[in-house]
Amino acid sequence: MPVQQFGVLLKSPQLLKRHLIKVNLIALGLAFLSMVFLDQQLSVYFAIEDVRAFAWQTARTATDLALSEIYFGAALLIWIFTAWIAPRMEGLKKYSAKLDFYRRWSLNLFAALIVSGIMTHLIKFTVGRQRPHKSPDFDPFVFDPMTTHWHWHSFSSGHTQVIFTVATMMGVAFPRFRWVWLFVAGLICSTRIIIHDHFLSDTIYGACVGYMGTLLTLKLMMKKTKNGLY
Repeated sequence: MPVQQFGVLLKSPQLLKRHLIKVNLIALGLAFLSMVFLDQQLSVYFAIEDVRAFAWQTARTATDLALSEIYFGAALLIWIFTAWIAPRMEGLKKYSAKLDFYRRWSLNLFAALIVSGIMTHLIKFTVGRQRPHKSPDFDPFVFDPMTTHWHWHSFSSGHTQVIFTVATMMGVAFPRFRWVWLFVAGLICSTRIIIHDHFLSDTIYGACVGYMGTLLTLKLMMKKTKNGLY
């Protein structure tokens, strides 16, 4: 959805509800198709010795770009600067409107990471899907619901949820480059498949959770606080 339509969407509960249902159904459908036709094949491909030797180390390093603590920290630093430091700097007073936007944006990002993160962990706990690296043949249909063990928290991908939460919020802040943010997020979440921490279907639905959690947070912040962006 074009970023400029977010405001219209968030101000209409019916439109938002229909949009979220549509996005969720599409993501679930794509995740199911991936589970049946692609998950195991991709995992087997990235286990080929030559492919693994070429891609694994780069992917192992790049995947940490989706760690949530990076973006919690960034949101907090932006808020500290825009709420406390910048207003006391004489030369920045003429940018007060922009500074106030980024102050509210950082609060929304922080909240979106929390909301979408809670959604992800509830899904992981409920579904209990085994991670690819725990199965010698990368069986995508091994489940142990209602477990707290990390090895059975494959669906959905938390790293993907984080990076797509960030990509959605970056699209709000810098809408001209929204496709760049989504492309970069896609590249980063692909590393989860390469290193066998997740199947493709896990990342598909993780992206959906990040996006939906962000929209729900933007709606909540707009309705319940004075820090809404729309």
